[in-house]
Amino acid sequence: MALDAWLTVITGTWIVYPWYRAPAPDSPRSKILASEATRLWHTLGMEWKEHVGWLTPLLATAVAFVVFYYGPRLAYEPRVRQALLVLFTLAFITAGIAGLFGAFLNKVAPIT
Repeated sequence: MALDAWLTVITGTWIVYPWYRAPAPDSPRSKILASEATRLWHTLGMEWKEHVGWLTPLLATAVAFVVFYYGPRLAYEPRVRQALLVLFTLAFITAGIAGLFGAFLNKVAPIT
């Protein structure tokens, strides 16, 4: 999951996001910011996707590192396993919220 999260965030940040943020008046960002009713989608949705969405690969990588580093010794460390479960759950939650915002933003102003 960590590798998939990194590929998704990097692809979204440097391949898809520039189309959204294009300076043209018909870009998705311009369309969203043009209406007071949809301005919040940019403010909340894109800020989440731009910044908080990066937590997903960071958290997943931290969990993967600890699992590979400690391996079978984790069977004897219930508190560490519980902490890893919390971190991995947070990674899934941040990914899910970013995905939902992406779907909603694409409905409001699709990237064509």
